[in-house]
Amino acid sequence: MPDKANRTSIIFPLTAAVVVTTDRLTKWWVSNAIALNGSWPQTGFFRFTHGENTGAAFGMLQNSRILLSIISSLGVLAVLYIALVLSKRFSFLTWKTTIFALGLVLGGTLGNLIDRAIIGHVTDFIKVGGWPDFNIADSSLVVGGILLAFNLIRAYGTETNGDSTSSTDRR
Repeated sequence: MPDKANRTSIIFPLTAAVVVTTDRLTKWWVSNAIALNGSWPQTGFFRFTHGENTGAAFGMLQNSRILLSIISSLGVLAVLYIALVLSKRFSFLTWKTTIFALGLVLGGTLGNLIDRAIIGHVTDFIKVGGWPDFNIADSSLVVGGILLAFNLIRAYGTETNGDSTSSTDRR
């Protein structure tokens, strides 16, 4: 039976791989099932749409494929550095929820980077109310970022309260 460290270490790459795979499959499905700028159903609070975004979140930096690809590539390197190097220095980076969050961020960043590299834009397909269209990669980035921030706040609170016995079992 693998030891606990080995079981925990698989969380990061497995989470990233699941996000990238799910993101790619859903974007493929939308691109083949819904016409560009189409929607299913046609109206409603929640819909599947087929949109193309050549920019970043909320349509910022339109037609900036190279710049956004460079930023995404640097983001991938930063997440890998945090997960593989900084985790040896900061115990909260070894918590299972933090490792999971880093996997979400890596998977989301890679999902949109792959779109930009292969097709020149990001495919967005989830429409909720008046919110801008988004995709699985975007959702993973947001959830991962929130979880990382939450864990950072928890870690700070643990250190300021004098509790230095934080472990992956507690998280």
